[in-house]
Amino acid sequence: MESFLKLGFFSMADKVTDALGGSFPYILTGAVIVAIWIYFLFRKSKRYDNFSKYLNDVLNFRVMLTGGLAKILYIALTLVLLIVGIVAMFAANFLVGFIGTVILEIVLRVLFELAMEFFSIQ
Repeated sequence: MESFLKLGFFSMADKVTDALGGSFPYILTGAVIVAIWIYFLFRKSKRYDNFSKYLNDVLNFRVMLTGGLAKILYIALTLVLLIVGIVAMFAANFLVGFIGTVILEIVLRVLFELAMEFFSIQ
């Protein structure tokens, strides 16, 4: 049983952690910065003439902020999973790292789609 566990993700986690070293906080910070940039680059929203009209809409709950925050978080986590997956492919086992990255990306997408459905129920 122990040799079976060493073939998969359990032995891979130690190798990936050693390969990343102490760089994970920098990867996460960079992913959040890139996610915010991508979100504001591609968002479609109502244009406001001045800040006071926008602030009035936010304070009266005509504009929901959690949808935007969820999108930024999704982009950041996708980037982090992709970077960690690439490290896992080359530091440990290429096939297991690739399959794990694809499966985790799909699971992440489904979870965030469910969260966005909960946000859209009014």
